[in-house]
Amino acid sequence: MIIGKIKDLKLYKGLGPNIDKAIDYALSTDLLSLPVGKQDIDGKNIYINRQSYTGKAPADCAAENHNDYLDLQIVLKGSEGFGYADIGNATLKALEPYNPEKDVAKYTCTDETTYIMTEGSFALVFHEDIHRPQIRVNEEKVEKAVIKIKI
Repeated sequence: MIIGKIKDLKLYKGLGPNIDKAIDYALSTDLLSLPVGKQDIDGKNIYINRQSYTGKAPADCAAENHNDYLDLQIVLKGSEGFGYADIGNATLKALEPYNPEKDVAKYTCTDETTYIMTEGSFALVFHEDIHRPQIRVNEEKVEKAVIKIKI
């Protein structure tokens, strides 16, 4: 997993053509002005889920990972906790097996690191990165873009 500030996102170009295209899109688009919901960027290769929500209690946020897509999660406004554990974490237990139609497996994990993602933060999440987004840190509404990048 790579965590950083959107101003530094361009440093990660070169990891792959779909990642490059997603980074170019994120840096050239007013993501906050996009409507909430799913929009295609490059068909099934790259698409965006624009989200608006209030964070949830940690117990209500499942840890997850994906096989077919990377996540480029960008906090546009507000703050949220973002849990992380490596796929080899000994406390990781399957909650829901991998669902290929939704490209997600869900887990519980008792030993994770939680990062506070603030406005302008991003996380580039790979298959081995078990992540738990949307953890409430306050009552602020969170505006977020999740760009799904085909591996």
